[in-house]
Amino acid sequence: MSWLTGLQGGALVVFLVVGGLHARVVQPWVGRETAVNVGTGALLYGLRLGVVFGVGAAPSLGLISMEGVTHPLLQWGIAFLLLDLLRYFVHWLDHRVPWLWMFHRVHHSSERLDATSGLRMHAVDLLQLTAIPLVLYSVLLDTGSFAPWVVEAALAVGIVSDAFQHANIRMDMTRPLNRVWNTVLNNPHFHCWHHTRDGALRDGNYGNVLTIWDRIFGTEVTGELPPEHYGLPESQQLQQTVLSLQLLRGSG
Repeated sequence: MSWLTGLQGGALVVFLVVGGLHARVVQPWVGRETAVNVGTGALLYGLRLGVVFGVGAAPSLGLISMEGVTHPLLQWGIAFLLLDLLRYFVHWLDHRVPWLWMFHRVHHSSERLDATSGLRMHAVDLLQLTAIPLVLYSVLLDTGSFAPWVVEAALAVGIVSDAFQHANIRMDMTRPLNRVWNTVLNNPHFHCWHHTRDGALRDGNYGNVLTIWDRIFGTEVTGELPPEHYGLPESQQLQQTVLSLQLLRGSG
């Protein structure tokens, strides 16, 4: 867990810097919204640790035996693909179920995206995101036979991807390499369309690491150029402080 936390911190710093040097939108490298994001992440960090250690101490059910999967790379592939697919569906539900959206809109309240934007979430969202790998690897799958590094390596990909996809990095989609990247893996251009303020008309791009799920299930909404505005429509806007976001205080 400690090295994953270090990896997340390093990814945030790297993609903040890259976003400042190669910006999609001209904005401060570190602004007020960055402070709210980091403050929210710090506030919820203890909650995440409590859930992880609390559930980790409980016995694993492991409903599906994975002993027949012996090669570590195949173990990692299964662990990563199932985690990414499950995250896609939960994210889809966050936007489709009104009760879940009530909390998930905290993540969408930022009008300026940077690498730290993934830290901005409600405690309910955090519990949900923390529960996904715990349920997958401890309840559904019996991963006791997996190589020790497999599960953490699967989680590590998502951690780096989260910082990268939220970063304020300009990606020219006329370049072949960027188009190929966008076909398979999440990136700042693909994900910024998930945060468009006009989400009622272009609601999609739910994938965490892979973009293929959105194409398979028909939820891709990527435009050729980035959207002009991010955040929430006026009727759903929230006060932009760490505590107000957790209390879902409206800005009106």
